[in-house]
Amino acid sequence: MARFKISSSRLWTVAAVLAFTAGTASMTTNPAAADSDQCPSGSFCLWEQSSYRGDFRHYTSSNPNVGDYMNDRMTSYWNRTGKTVSVYEHSNYVGCMITIAPGKYEAAVPSHFNDKMTSLRVGQGC
Repeated sequence: MARFKISSSRLWTVAAVLAFTAGTASMTTNPAAADSDQCPSGSFCLWEQSSYRGDFRHYTSSNPNVGDYMNDRMTSYWNRTGKTVSVYEHSNYVGCMITIAPGKYEAAVPSHFNDKMTSLRVGQGC
């Protein structure tokens, strides 16, 4: 039976190479695309993070206050309602930020809209 002796410096080298390989593999992963299985037809879908990741909610009608769960958290969206959707910074449709055409989606909203949505109106523009 053969015995191998590995020095501690060699173990550290192997560990460093494995850590580097794992880190670079995760950096090259493509961002997720909006998933029609997650965003049902007839819905306006919101994700907390870019590239349709993180906490998710979908709405089929206007909402004067999306509540604590999604308030000031919208980073990506997909409008599958078939109608225009307006997104507002404050409750009760105050401070219109953007009007979103039917079918439009965005993996990362512009920074001046990021994490600012509180209400949304389906079927009406700003």
